[in-house]
Amino acid sequence: MKNELLLLVIVVSAVFLVAGMQGPPEPAGFVENATVSNYSNVFFSYEIVRYPSGVEISQEDVLGFVTDSWNLNFGVNPGNGSYTTRTIELSNKEESNVEVILRSYGNISPMIVFGKNDFVLEPGEMVPIDIFLYSGNHEPGNYSGEIDIVVKKPIYNFLSIN
Repeated sequence: MKNELLLLVIVVSAVFLVAGMQGPPEPAGFVENATVSNYSNVFFSYEIVRYPSGVEISQEDVLGFVTDSWNLNFGVNPGNGSYTTRTIELSNKEESNVEVILRSYGNISPMIVFGKNDFVLEPGEMVPIDIFLYSGNHEPGNYSGEIDIVVKKPIYNFLSIN
């Protein structure tokens, strides 16, 4: 009887820990404007800033720029292996360290490279992040998706992020 109870406690604890380690889910659809959402599990809260993203890969050597600050659109790029860069500036206004995670989704995702990712921001720290789009040998056409900036904060002080 004691062994069965101990086994039950271990199984329930393991399920609780696994559920508490789950990060935010992937988006069900892509946003059309910059959107902020929140998610939490047993141990962490997450603030997710979702940006629409897109690019038109052209057969010709033409460039088209997008300067809107509310999206991470890469405009028009030639499909000859060129790089295009967008830069965002991130700052930590919390009183403790936070973890920053960048993710890309959609058919634009294989072209996206982050200059810095999965890092810790200290209180008051400000960091510029380059987001590169490498057109590679992708077929001409329109590619779209979403780029998410996830800020992970511990709910309990003993889980501080270093």
